[in-house]
Amino acid sequence: MLNFSDLLPEIKKRPTLYLSRYSIFDFQSFYYGYDLARNQLGLPRSEKDQQFEEFLLWLRERYKIETTQSWASLILFHSVDERDALQRLFDLWEEFKNSNESYVKSVIMNKA
Repeated sequence: MLNFSDLLPEIKKRPTLYLSRYSIFDFQSFYYGYDLARNQLGLPRSEKDQQFEEFLLWLRERYKIETTQSWASLILFHSVDERDALQRLFDLWEEFKNSNESYVKSVIMNKA
């Protein structure tokens, strides 16, 4: 089974192959289904799966929002529509990965 973060580029390329609509809420449902399937199969969360969970926490910090709304709703609030929100999610994922890579590199450089 692929890690969720490995699926993201595939979903971005062909969203309707994985989602019924090009929608942030369909993506959220897909993610919850993926997570449920892993739990039901007794598969431990991989490091890459944990990275996506960290991304979801990062989103809340980035938007400085402390509500019980879902992360999909938070992205939609800052978007034109559900389609734009899904595209924004992919853009934010790239931003998150780049900021994490920069952070890891700075920690490694400081240890050297």
